[in-house]
Amino acid sequence: MDLQPIGRGFGCEVFGLSVPLVESEFARIRQAWFDHSFLVFRDLRMSPEQHVAFTRRFGALHIMEREFKLPDHPEVMVIANEERDGKPFGSRRVGLGWHSDGEDKRIPNAGSFLHGITIPPEGGDTLFADMYAAYEALPERLRRAIQGRRARFSRIDMHHVHYPDLPALTEAEKRDRPDVFHPLVRLHPHTSRRSLYVGRWARDIEGLPPDEGRALIEELFTFAQSEAFTYRHRWRRYDAVLWDNRCMLHRAMGFDEERYVRHMRRTTIEGDIPLMAPPE
Repeated sequence: MDLQPIGRGFGCEVFGLSVPLVESEFARIRQAWFDHSFLVFRDLRMSPEQHVAFTRRFGALHIMEREFKLPDHPEVMVIANEERDGKPFGSRRVGLGWHSDGEDKRIPNAGSFLHGITIPPEGGDTLFADMYAAYEALPERLRRAIQGRRARFSRIDMHHVHYPDLPALTEAEKRDRPDVFHPLVRLHPHTSRRSLYVGRWARDIEGLPPDEGRALIEELFTFAQSEAFTYRHRWRRYDAVLWDNRCMLHRAMGFDEERYVRHMRRTTIEGDIPLMAPPE
């Protein structure tokens, strides 16, 4: 097994991995994940059972409620534009805006593991952004403005913005996804590093007038997407990417779904309540 950092300490390619892993190999992978925030496993062949077993070693797995899942493995979300027996087989056009998985939940997801089974020959890349680096590069004015503050993440306010073609949320759906507040400067529970924690569901900031809070969120969100912090992953067949939602943003890029087929499988690791970083 060979590990090759992608650059800047953000991201690492892993070659020659096969599952299952002995404990010493897994410990090496887990530490590399903390050190580099995301790992790209090249030419990783694994069954759904192996996919689930490998990811579960990082923590309990989340089961998506409304998305397409493998019948025998409800931990595995299917992302695909295929049809089987005339019916959709997977979720389509997911994750098209910058976000961190589960950011609008009281306990966001710790990590996600996406495996490419069938990859289109063009398009469909995934962008990743390093929020450790984004925080470290913040102008002093912005650092002072967000110390000790929490953002309001709102599925209710932002659903129509991100999903204008979908029906409005029902009252029951609103009750199931109430607003949550998370620290804008998040402390990672394993690395003790600070990261900027903001995504597309962030609406405004606790304790600030709404207009001022929204303007600050927009400025932070725009800053977080700067090219200096991002990596573009161009998928190959049997690539798998494990990323850390606690210190990264990501977004999917579209592709020509009329010409090409894509089939991917994802598991998602349950997380913990975000920690507020102490003042510097």
